[in-house]
Amino acid sequence: MNYLRCIQNSAYIQFGDEPVRDQPLASLTVGYIYKTLPPTPDEQRLGEVRIIDNEGEDYLYPVDYFESVPFDGGSEATATTTVHLDPVTKGILRAEAIAAKTSVSALLRAWIDERLDLPVTQ
Repeated sequence: MNYLRCIQNSAYIQFGDEPVRDQPLASLTVGYIYKTLPPTPDEQRLGEVRIIDNEGEDYLYPVDYFESVPFDGGSEATATTTVHLDPVTKGILRAEAIAAKTSVSALLRAWIDERLDLPVTQ
């Protein structure tokens, strides 16, 4: 699994004699991190990368529109996430945490990790 950061999103397709459009692509946002899919040999040869874009679709984009994002798992949290639970769900999570001899936070982290399929850090 690979992640890339968008560093450019200007239009790159030209139709006929039309000049290249100078408008940003709505499906890419500069600074956002995108997931890539494995390239075919033709895509590698053409210098393109298959990205899951803002619409959740996978399309080919020029590889120079992106930079690598090394993922080491980070040892310090630099952002927080807040989860709001209804009282019943919160109670069930607390009961599950007690039964598993762990914390509610640990259960939530494990649930997120399983569903996001993040790369394993060493």
